[in-house]
Amino acid sequence: MAQIAPFRGICFNPAQVAVLDQVVSPPYDVINSSLQRTLSERSPYNVVRLILGVSSEEENDDTRYFRSASLFDQWQQQQVLCRDEQSAIYLYDQDYNGDNGERLTRKGFIALARLEEFASGMVKPHEQTRFDWCRDRLQLLRHCQANFSPVFSLYSDPCCVVESITGSVRKTVPDIAVKDDHGVDHRLWRITDRRLIATIQNVLDSKPLLIADGHHRYETALNYRDERREQQGDFSGKETYNYISMYFSNMEDPSCRSVSQPRVLTSLTVAEFLQKADEFFMSVPLESDGWAEALAAFDQPAAGSAPVLVYGDEGQRWSLRLRDQEGAAQRFRHLLSCAPSSTHLAILYRAVVESLLAGSQGDGVASVVPSAAEAICCVDSGQAHGAIFVPALAISTIKDIANAGEKIPENSTCFYPSVLSGLVINPIVEGEQIGDFL
Repeated sequence: MAQIAPFRGICFNPAQVAVLDQVVSPPYDVINSSLQRTLSERSPYNVVRLILGVSSEEENDDTRYFRSASLFDQWQQQQVLCRDEQSAIYLYDQDYNGDNGERLTRKGFIALARLEEFASGMVKPHEQTRFDWCRDRLQLLRHCQANFSPVFSLYSDPCCVVESITGSVRKTVPDIAVKDDHGVDHRLWRITDRRLIATIQNVLDSKPLLIADGHHRYETALNYRDERREQQGDFSGKETYNYISMYFSNMEDPSCRSVSQPRVLTSLTVAEFLQKADEFFMSVPLESDGWAEALAAFDQPAAGSAPVLVYGDEGQRWSLRLRDQEGAAQRFRHLLSCAPSSTHLAILYRAVVESLLAGSQGDGVASVVPSAAEAICCVDSGQAHGAIFVPALAISTIKDIANAGEKIPENSTCFYPSVLSGLVINPIVEGEQIGDFL
């Protein structure tokens, strides 16, 4: 099934970049214009300058892709970025705070995965993609010939074999350690032992993969592979463009969870949002006890039975339920046509909320934050007028959607923490074959 391989990754050189925390970033699709500016100003070498260039009105559409490619080449020449001498699988752990404040560790690793058509059933998507996003990522891939951000995939292994056999590696000092803006500790170790790599390959060889995050990147890599094959004519299948960098996590690990994506209102007030929402929702004020109970239920991923919750300043809280579920389903039927009926309500809630905030993502009206606690903190501290909570989908539901060969709208699911961009970059090198450096 899944065929994985070690690779010679490109990493930031600690001799040139003293604080690695300053040069990594979240995945491109969760970066709004404000965060992009913050990351760019944080360091002249922040990877956001490669994955999300800024074009001015005087420039043509391709200028930012050329600039990314030029910077990528320049940083390598300056040895700001250095390629590893040995092929490796990169063990990658993330320590983060759970819902109750307990410290959790999601274990995983980064390796190359051979690109497979979705029809084969070896790699299973669960979200739709947008043509304009795929076109943007394809342009970047054509110009830079590198994967700056790994696709996030899930596999099932109740026996947790990989976690067990890599336990001794995790007891050593990590090769790379960074802390992100949300207090998540990211730790990475290079595994170069051939026998250990072979064992990991054997474990994954019989397992299908579920794409958790990175549908646009995977689809882009398929298109790029087909382009290169057509240009080249004869190919062995081992060329580096036939593979993509991927982060693998065991879905049976309790610390691997799908989470909600709270939005905070930064210029739209809660009253204005509720006025807009009145077309679709009945809003019921909640007392403190009712709010605590609703929020506790909201924290547990479900098929969508939980309501949308709204948190305002001065202790104002509401529960929102659809006035006319059938009417809303008819209006958003294009988003529900390919989804199992068990997930319709969760998708419907998300579709309605996002339609009320249409055009607001990234322009300062509403922003996605990683946790309910952070959203509430933003409101209580005066950084936001209110927070909106939409139910998450359970991993089992996401798995059912993928196994049924169906897709729900893009960005319907979120896995926390995010896998950082820039920790390990996978170069697509002309003339190299997978296995050349084993």
